[in-house]
Amino acid sequence: MSTSEQPVGALAKAMTVVETLALHGEMSPADIATASGIPRSTVYRLLGGLQEAGLATFRDESAASLTLKLTDLADGAREAMTEWAPITAILPNITRTFGMTSFLSVRRGDETVCIRWVQGTGIDALVLRPGRTLPLHAGAAGRAALAALDDGEREEYLSRAPFRPFNHNSLVSRQELAADISWVRDHGYAFSQEDVTLGVGAVGITVEDPAHPGGIGCVSVGGLIGEITANHERLAAVIREEVAGV
Repeated sequence: MSTSEQPVGALAKAMTVVETLALHGEMSPADIATASGIPRSTVYRLLGGLQEAGLATFRDESAASLTLKLTDLADGAREAMTEWAPITAILPNITRTFGMTSFLSVRRGDETVCIRWVQGTGIDALVLRPGRTLPLHAGAAGRAALAALDDGEREEYLSRAPFRPFNHNSLVSRQELAADISWVRDHGYAFSQEDVTLGVGAVGITVEDPAHPGGIGCVSVGGLIGEITANHERLAAVIREEVAGV
């Protein structure tokens, strides 16, 4: 795996560690490695990152468990799913139309978190799935949300560029992201072309949070880059039509 692809792989492995702890409860790093198939040295590194983020804790440095912070995040996700129920109802229609996976993501600070998906083809290649996050400068959902921020929030976010890339297609500089924001606003949708995962593309359109004015959500469709590139305008039109019908 190339260095540019490491953030995606690390995210997937960290989620596997979280899911393993959620299923089995407190475990030693060795047991996590056995249950997950992740090398023990990598498990230690991932647990260190989760501990630093406040998502995991150690007992006597021999056993790890998840913290209540994850419970709070899960409660927030469940609340969001209830609030966004009218939008989640359109995802099956979008997936049936194109055979691709559709997503509903919502903005949480500097990220978008996926709260619902309807699976289509090629899901093994997709990084985004319920509970996973992407930064605002990456992927169709994030870049659509970034373009929808008010001027002050957008400028504050861009002032922190350059950002860490997922691969050589990632938009990380202020100039690249400013140009993309203009494109998204002109066309009414974000078009992700392998900027998160090589071989994968996506189209995303922002929707208004029904419970919190000014809140941002995004309906997106992801799939193999050839299919997305050939159909991105029609994908955007169908998503827009479905959202308007809610």
